[in-house]
Amino acid sequence: MSRCFPSLVFMMIPALFATAAEPGDRLDNGKDLTGWKGKLDGWSIVDGAIHHDAKAAMETITHEKTHSASCVIRLEFRATEAGDSGIYIHGKQFQIRDYPKAGPDRYARYAKPAGQWNTLELDFTGSLAVVRLNGEVIEKSWKIGPDPKVGLGLQHEKGDFDFRNITVREKK
Repeated sequence: MSRCFPSLVFMMIPALFATAAEPGDRLDNGKDLTGWKGKLDGWSIVDGAIHHDAKAAMETITHEKTHSASCVIRLEFRATEAGDSGIYIHGKQFQIRDYPKAGPDRYARYAKPAGQWNTLELDFTGSLAVVRLNGEVIEKSWKIGPDPKVGLGLQHEKGDFDFRNITVREKK
């Protein structure tokens, strides 16, 4: 029995590391807006995050890097009170808000209050995604947009927003 235990532990080590999430390609660099296109007025980097100044911004910006319909997109966002924004995936919007103030209620219970960082993950298989907010499933089958030539977009709408740690990991 004592000889089997070390072998068992040795065999389990790869499995432990295999469950760790791979980071993917980072779309933001924390220094500037390299890779982002559109009217960049009102978009800047503040404390390492992409900052959207709602009063100065003119439009939504998109990243030049595209992704497949079989990937995982992760990002962190921080909204101002009652802020309303979104991200675009292949041209279709997923609403990102100060969920506790702006709704929808079914997302609000998993969201952190305005001014705090929230984590959003979209795990795509084909044209559908499982969407998680702070680790909790909020959508089981959100449909991706129709245009794979369009990279991830950050929406200009209502209220200031910050976005950081934006990654896209293609599935194998």
